[in-house]
Amino acid sequence: MDKNGLGGFNIDKSESADQRIVISTDNNGTFLTVYPPVAGAKPVTEPEVVEALRVKEITNYQYPLILKTVKEATGSPVRIIAPQAQLKEPDIQVLVERDRMEAFVIISASTNSRLATVDEVMVKLEAAGIRYGVNQESIKRVCQQPGPKLSVATGQHPKDGQDAQIVYTFNLDKNSKPAENENGSVDYKNINLFTTVSEGDILAEKIPAVPGKPGIDVLGNSIQPKPGRDLPLPIGKNVIAVEGKIIAGISGQVMFINNKVHVVPVIVINGDIDFSSGNIEFTGNVTVKGSVQPGFSIKAGGDIEVQGTVSGGIVEGRNITIRMGIQGMHRGHVKASQNVYAKFIENSNVFADGDVYVSDVILHSRVNAKHKVVVEGRRGIVGGQITAGEEIRSKVAGTQLAIVTELEVGVNPALREEYHNLRKDIHKVENTLDQTQKSLQVMRSVDQGSLTNEKRELLLKLTKAQFQLAGQAETMRNRIIQIEADLDQIRQGRIRIAEGVYPGVKIVVGTNVKSVRETLRFVTFYVDDGELKTSTYN
Repeated sequence: MDKNGLGGFNIDKSESADQRIVISTDNNGTFLTVYPPVAGAKPVTEPEVVEALRVKEITNYQYPLILKTVKEATGSPVRIIAPQAQLKEPDIQVLVERDRMEAFVIISASTNSRLATVDEVMVKLEAAGIRYGVNQESIKRVCQQPGPKLSVATGQHPKDGQDAQIVYTFNLDKNSKPAENENGSVDYKNINLFTTVSEGDILAEKIPAVPGKPGIDVLGNSIQPKPGRDLPLPIGKNVIAVEGKIIAGISGQVMFINNKVHVVPVIVINGDIDFSSGNIEFTGNVTVKGSVQPGFSIKAGGDIEVQGTVSGGIVEGRNITIRMGIQGMHRGHVKASQNVYAKFIENSNVFADGDVYVSDVILHSRVNAKHKVVVEGRRGIVGGQITAGEEIRSKVAGTQLAIVTELEVGVNPALREEYHNLRKDIHKVENTLDQTQKSLQVMRSVDQGSLTNEKRELLLKLTKAQFQLAGQAETMRNRIIQIEADLDQIRQGRIRIAEGVYPGVKIVVGTNVKSVRETLRFVTFYVDDGELKTSTYN
């Protein structure tokens, strides 16, 4: 109501010079008249009306009614404020989110209701227990514009702590690769597969967990943060813990096995693997200064280096380096869980879950690599079947004698099978975990003091099973993510031949096949839009 109060009919009347806006007050209330625009004139706008009301110090009007009156502009008086005696009290509601992190106010006001005041809203908030995060500007806004739900108080979320971390001083990357020269060739003399340490060396150090910062809800209750989890030091064999550090207890090869730090000695065979040594099986690294003779084997959990040749023997390890080369003699095999390095491969079966690097030639062999097969020598690849998930790179493929040679990229049946099996298995594990958690919830809902010994034992078993199943599910999910990334990389498979591809060579990229019938030079084979294509070597 304006400052002049209520009086007789038309005791207060205000209008613009051109009769566009008229504001009048009488015993029946306050009225607003908005005239339609005359020819060539602009229509009245809502800001103009609000300013006119402000000048007259009229504030307790219904804003939606002002908008409606301005929009219609009928030229007839519209009561925007009822007589004071007839005004209804506004309905103020306070709503609090379930997590108590936000509070809202809804003011329900009809055309006969007066506007709520800030003080009235504050009283309602106090009655609802709202103690923290109140926004005065939001309260003013909801008082001026009743109707919509408006947030008026917000809590502060807690800041979770940080988990403890283990910082390692040695390289955890197991995908060791040979150094490359400036011209792109591979230096097989400097592969640097082994990480040796001396007694007393610091191998790892733990950074302690950070507790976190509490939060507060709108009711003023403290919310405790999720504390940072501690981590045990990954103590393995031949290491000691001193003030949060892992220190080598002996000199030897440092290895990260089953998520623990170990220092293991390296087995060194000064001669051949033959009758004088017998077969070798070791969890660490093996160095052979001679050769692996036919019928003998080396199986190691770490890296294997053979300074001579492998002649019809079996070699299985992590990274495998054969300095002179592999002569399979159509028997035995070389199998690496990571990479294989050799001078040549002849009449052999070679498998690698990483890459295969050959400095001279591959002759009439079966070579399978999860990622790459790289041949640097001028003779390249002659005969046999070479398969890689991502790339085959060689100077030459086949010969002018049209020797049958098959090069295939973009396939990894074992990886796809593992992926499909994991998808099925994780579904079973998650279902079992869900059932276990439901059973635990039921058992924990009853009075723990009334449980029998059998029930208590069952509760303990279910609790242990819950953590085991959760760990299995997490491991499976991480493996699925890794396989999806590997399969996506495989789809980009390429065969790159730097010098010449001769007739008799069969090119397979994914499901696309091409038999080479004439010599091609400096060529790259790849698939684009489902078709096998070629481009210049790059």
